[in-house]
Amino acid sequence: MKKLVTIVATIAVLISSAHAADWNFYGSVMVSTFYENVDISGADTTNLAMGLNSDSVIGAEVNVNDEVGGVFEFEAGNGNVEISYLYGVWNFGYGSLLIGLDDGPLQLPGSDQAYADNAGLGGWGEMASPGKGQIKLIFDAFRLAFRTPSVDYNDGTDNVDINTEVMRPSIEASYWFAGENYNLGITAGYGTFEVGKTNKKDIDSYVIGIGGDVTFGRVILGAGVFGGENVGNLVDTDVNGGDTGAGLARFDGTQVINNKALAWKIHATYIFNDMFGIQAGYGYMETELDKQTKDEVKSYYVQFPITLADGVSIVPEIGTIDYSEVGQSKTDYFGAKWQIDF
Repeated sequence: MKKLVTIVATIAVLISSAHAADWNFYGSVMVSTFYENVDISGADTTNLAMGLNSDSVIGAEVNVNDEVGGVFEFEAGNGNVEISYLYGVWNFGYGSLLIGLDDGPLQLPGSDQAYADNAGLGGWGEMASPGKGQIKLIFDAFRLAFRTPSVDYNDGTDNVDINTEVMRPSIEASYWFAGENYNLGITAGYGTFEVGKTNKKDIDSYVIGIGGDVTFGRVILGAGVFGGENVGNLVDTDVNGGDTGAGLARFDGTQVINNKALAWKIHATYIFNDMFGIQAGYGYMETELDKQTKDEVKSYYVQFPITLADGVSIVPEIGTIDYSEVGQSKTDYFGAKWQIDF
């Protein structure tokens, strides 16, 4: 609560001292109410998962003039307050320079899966990556970003970042083609760091993907695929719900075992009218440490978005997240997301 009061006070000071800027505030509040049945090796439990979504936000778009502006946004979930976006943008004519905390180019969005705080199929088949500090160049449909690098690896049990050296940021890029009824994006990223005290080894990460959507009247069809090596350093990866499923390389002190990954997703939306719609989606992701057993996850859902008024919606949804392997969990769920935008 004290953090929230401090943030509100800070915003008030900024507004009072920035008369020349154009401030456009916005917010979104979401509460999820889902019944979950979690089955692990035949033993299952059922619970109500209800709470304020961690991606409930309040923020503002700030325009100083035609060349300079910025965005700040705070997330508030279950009493916690964090910065989700904080960046400035300079339009220099031929393009724009963005510095700060923002999403990266490694995104192939489209799935609206509401479960797990609007996760979409991120980590379960859809390319998504967390917001990070970065320097990004924007030229129309092209994005090139130099982002805070990840130096995480798996030591056989846990994901750690000890005894590492990194000399350069991760490099990520995307290009989007937009037609009258379609969008098509190509993305790629690369990162590298050293691990080890004396016997140092390189861990390289790369990912490449393609995806998009096409619209036929009331129908929207979307798909995407991506793959690479040690992709957990670049994009969201979760093939078993634990540290070993995060798509990271393994280092045991002497050798690096690289982790290959492949993922894809499909989704379809039908819009009945301004009030009702339906969307179904399926995502799949697998990882494989060199010469070892594959690990995989499948996620699928059907939802029925209902718009009650401008900015007011309810999204009933039923779905499954299946980590597939023996001893791993399968979660079946149903419920709804409740949302008001302001």
